[in-house]
Amino acid sequence: MSSHAPHDPHAGHGGHHELTFWEKYVFSVDHKVIGLQYLITSFIFLAVGFALMGLMRWQLAFPGQPIPFFGHLFPADLAPNGVMSGEFYNALGAMHGTIMVFLGIVPLAVGAYGNYVLPLQIGAPDMAFPRMNMMSYWTYLPGGILMLASFFMPGGAAQSGWTSYPPLSIINPGQTVWLLSMVILITSSLLGAINFLVTTINMRAPGMTLWRLPVFCWAQFVTSILLLLAFPRSRPPRCCS
Repeated sequence: MSSHAPHDPHAGHGGHHELTFWEKYVFSVDHKVIGLQYLITSFIFLAVGFALMGLMRWQLAFPGQPIPFFGHLFPADLAPNGVMSGEFYNALGAMHGTIMVFLGIVPLAVGAYGNYVLPLQIGAPDMAFPRMNMMSYWTYLPGGILMLASFFMPGGAAQSGWTSYPPLSIINPGQTVWLLSMVILITSSLLGAINFLVTTINMRAPGMTLWRLPVFCWAQFVTSILLLLAFPRSRPPRCCS
């Protein structure tokens, strides 16, 4: 399979335009900067996921004992007198799994390493759609913040596990916020998947056939196909009557 090298997506912006701080580091269209944004943000979410896991391990190790140091900071309905309630434990389990998978591991492996490395390995000047690439990150970050904000909903965060199966998924309002956050995160993944596919197919350097792609690029390519096949067809399972 042959390929052709397209023009530089940044061409035409003018060689004398000096990028501002916001254009260069915040709302950047450079695939390397976006990869680093994904890297830093995913590590922060992973740290939050590990903290939730630590609270669960405390409950298993010392059941019925107040959470040390900051147990009194939790609302009384989640941790009365600093002691973790069953509902709070279920919420920690659901949010830990969701955060680790959808806010940590996947954005780290695909959004961070994929954005930074794939264009370099195939000889592309950037991703095929730089602004769509920027939007994928700025959809991912608000979705993650909204996911964490569900802890402040009445009754706490989602308590149905990261698979969100009924009847547990209809217990509290936090589950609705969880679902809305997942819609936003899935939108981010779809934007990134389209970008990876188009970049891999159309922006390879001359002579870089598909069969010469590094294994890492094939992994990103196949992952993007799976995302496009799985996420648009995702829907909440129906509860049997």
